[in-house]
Amino acid sequence: MTPKIRSFSGAALMLVIIPMIAGLLACMPVPIGDPERSRIDPELNGVWALDDDSVYYLFRPYDRRTWLVITVEDSRSESPETGVHKAWLKKLGGEQFMTWEQAGGIKDDGSFHSQYWFVFRLEKNETNHISLHMLDYEFDGFEGIPEPDDYEGDYVDDMRGRFERVIRKNVDDEDMYGDVLMLRRLTGDELAEASDRFQEVIAFD
Repeated sequence: MTPKIRSFSGAALMLVIIPMIAGLLACMPVPIGDPERSRIDPELNGVWALDDDSVYYLFRPYDRRTWLVITVEDSRSESPETGVHKAWLKKLGGEQFMTWEQAGGIKDDGSFHSQYWFVFRLEKNETNHISLHMLDYEFDGFEGIPEPDDYEGDYVDDMRGRFERVIRKNVDDEDMYGDVLMLRRLTGDELAEASDRFQEVIAFD
């Protein structure tokens, strides 16, 4: 079954995925880890929601290495905001990190390459509850790493290792993290309601 997104707004996407963030300041200029060498955690498969139920998240395995993360706001408007990301895991400093890469959207030059990524430290708090601590690009430890606009060459390939070394070294420093997504797994009637919501905006065939 291939999901077909009927509604996608790049401008409002940030507010759907990370409602408390009103911009891209927290996004990372490189992905963390390699999706070709990762493995998904089956315990994360399924439908999750923010604590206030304002956004639903479907973690659907794309293959053994990555998920397709589909987000939809829990609003009964005719055109609810939706988003699609490819996600994968990477272990650094004893902690699991999850990278979200935007899927969809064509740039002016006709390319599909992402220019920014959401990166989270993953914590399994208790049964059916997880928290995603977003890496903050403004963290002092990242100073000294060239910025994308000032770099000539393949920025992602050349700089990913430098970012990963900083993350590994500072994994326990709370200053490296910004906002937190508190998610709970949906079951029973809540799962059925969320599934209906996904069916309203996504066609699976």
